[in-house]
Amino acid sequence: MTRRFKSRILLAAGLIIAGAAGTAPVSASEVLWQQLAEGGKVVLMRHGALMTGRGNGNSLLRDPSCKKERNLSSEGEAQARAVGKLFQERNIPIADVRHSPFCRTADTARIAFGAASPADYLSLLEVLGPEAAAAQNQTLARVIGGHSGPGNLILVTHEPNISAVSFELMKPADFLVLQPQGGSAYEELGVIRGDASD
Repeated sequence: MTRRFKSRILLAAGLIIAGAAGTAPVSASEVLWQQLAEGGKVVLMRHGALMTGRGNGNSLLRDPSCKKERNLSSEGEAQARAVGKLFQERNIPIADVRHSPFCRTADTARIAFGAASPADYLSLLEVLGPEAAAAQNQTLARVIGGHSGPGNLILVTHEPNISAVSFELMKPADFLVLQPQGGSAYEELGVIRGDASD
């Protein structure tokens, strides 16, 4: 049994026990928010929703001017603001915020969390060759597994990058909560949806 599925079984068992004990059951996302409040976690977040249709940029192109890339839609900007508001309202401690060099991830990070810095190891995997993609995934694993300290590390990236480390289907502004375990090891605790649903 993998750590991912083991943690999910333990979480479900805890919710069932709480219900059987007569206390109000706690939602899975609420448990994750409580874990984030403790600090020391890594958040791997997908950027917000993008503009669609012809003439709205190329999702595979990286353009420092942001004019040729596919950028956040008004919905994506609203999603980023909503996530940031939840982190503020819940007083979630943040150690650092990093994002892929693409404009849509930079904008998501800035709108949600304010100050943020680019990190090449979060860049879109789809534009890389197999060897470069594998090396980037190894770097990401080391960053996640090696995080320590009282605050949470926020990493804003792309859906293919998250799919490389999780079987979860990630919609825009969804994020994984991960527990670093040292080296390149970490445990997936669960997903919080960008729409704040469970």
